[in-house]
Amino acid sequence: MKAKKNTQVRWSKDEVRLLKKLFPKGKAREIANQIGRSVNAVRIKAHKLGLRKPNQYPVWSKKELNLLKKLYPTQTAQKIAGKIGRPVQAVRLRIFKLGLKKKGH
Repeated sequence: MKAKKNTQVRWSKDEVRLLKKLFPKGKAREIANQIGRSVNAVRIKAHKLGLRKPNQYPVWSKKELNLLKKLYPTQTAQKIAGKIGRPVQAVRLRIFKLGLKKKGH
């Protein structure tokens, strides 16, 4: 059985610079194609550099939370999501985390 060779190629300064520029808003696959690296290599290097994607949805405001608490007993998470401008799954998760209950439950 033949031993695997370590085929890692060091990242150049230009590649790292490009990764830092593109990673926050770009997709790993597109960056990998542009740099000429595997998607996995891009993700690993980004992680090692501490690069992160920006939070797509901001922290819930007091206004949003109050509206959620006011609307939830009578409206579905889907309707509330439309009014607040958040994904339905995010609204459901917030309802769960707040321990909100429908009236009569």
